[in-house]
Amino acid sequence: MDRPSTSRQSMEKVDKVEMYEVREHVPYHAEVTRAPGSAEYDAESGQLYTSSWEAAWTAICQLVNLLHHMQVAIVTFVMWHFALTSAPNGSISNLQLHIIFAGTGYQLFLVEAILTLHRHNSWSFQLSPDGKRIVHGCLQLIGSVFVIAGTFLGLAETNMEVSTPHGICGVIALGFSLISFITGIVTLFSAKVRLMVKTGPIKILHVAVGLFSVSMGLVTIAIGFNMDYFSSSQGTSISGAMISFVAFILFYVMIQPIVDLVSTTRKNM
Repeated sequence: MDRPSTSRQSMEKVDKVEMYEVREHVPYHAEVTRAPGSAEYDAESGQLYTSSWEAAWTAICQLVNLLHHMQVAIVTFVMWHFALTSAPNGSISNLQLHIIFAGTGYQLFLVEAILTLHRHNSWSFQLSPDGKRIVHGCLQLIGSVFVIAGTFLGLAETNMEVSTPHGICGVIALGFSLISFITGIVTLFSAKVRLMVKTGPIKILHVAVGLFSVSMGLVTIAIGFNMDYFSSSQGTSISGAMISFVAFILFYVMIQPIVDLVSTTRKNM
């Protein structure tokens, strides 16, 4: 008489186990609350995603940033190629070293130092704010060393005489690059150890001086591409293309710092 009841109990247990197994595989969707106009909610995957327009705009900005890095690489390569092949006997003089060091310092390291802080920069947008500042400072240090070495190599070639627009702009760019580097160090340490120096005004000075120094450096490079020393051997088409590339690089690299400069100035008014 106990066997039917026992079998009935075992069947109920099996049913419970089966119901539990079925329920175990039902996905759980947490309730998501969002403000109107914010990220969209995908009901199937249970994830938030940005709107199509925002994603498309981010992709376009990253594409422009990639093209900008390609232009930086092309201009740097042309300068190196010209410096290493301009001498007929293959020798390397102070003038060739000046092109390599000063050109690389401005066109590569200092430009990339500014782009490190760009919100759509391809290789640094995932870094934390502190990480961006560290990389920015390291690139600025390397660029300043290259610029100092390259400028004095050029001055040694001309016996410390500065009479051409290229040389005058280069010396001005060197002076402001050093000021920008010093103010950058003060800004970094005043924010970290809270010195008796207000971070806001020093940061404004650092950004403004840095913009001017890089602008003068790129203008100096553009003047160099327009000189007969370069255009006569490389051709006017290459010279014009390099000047156009430098002009576009200068325009692009100035956008984000100008926006940051305006916002920082408004906060400290």
